[in-house]
Amino acid sequence: MIRRNTNQRQIVYESLRILGHASSENLIQYIQSNYSNISLATIYRNLTILMDENMVKKVKLDGIDVYETVKAKHYHYVCKHCGEIIDITPAEAGISSSMIKNINLDRVDDFDITFYGMCHKCQKNIIN
Repeated sequence: MIRRNTNQRQIVYESLRILGHASSENLIQYIQSNYSNISLATIYRNLTILMDENMVKKVKLDGIDVYETVKAKHYHYVCKHCGEIIDITPAEAGISSSMIKNINLDRVDDFDITFYGMCHKCQKNIIN
């Protein structure tokens, strides 16, 4: 079912695009601080619609549900110190589809990889 793109839906999508990755709490806080007339129910309803339309997806990073706009295949790097989430392409990670085939599994439909560590900014702050 194709739904019309409402102003509220566009605000939810664009807010998430600007944030990059956001928990529902962070997304709500951002939207309500920038757009005072959008209710909590409207945000959740439009977030669900955007997921149903494959424009937004939910990933679990470090045990927390995080939303992001759908983009090319990528993995995530989560800084355990500041919580920053960085997208990493398969090429940057050195992972190819042939590597997955070498695992010798009958069928792999999809997979997610998350790297955890300390980002460059946090490392730099500790050194200084």
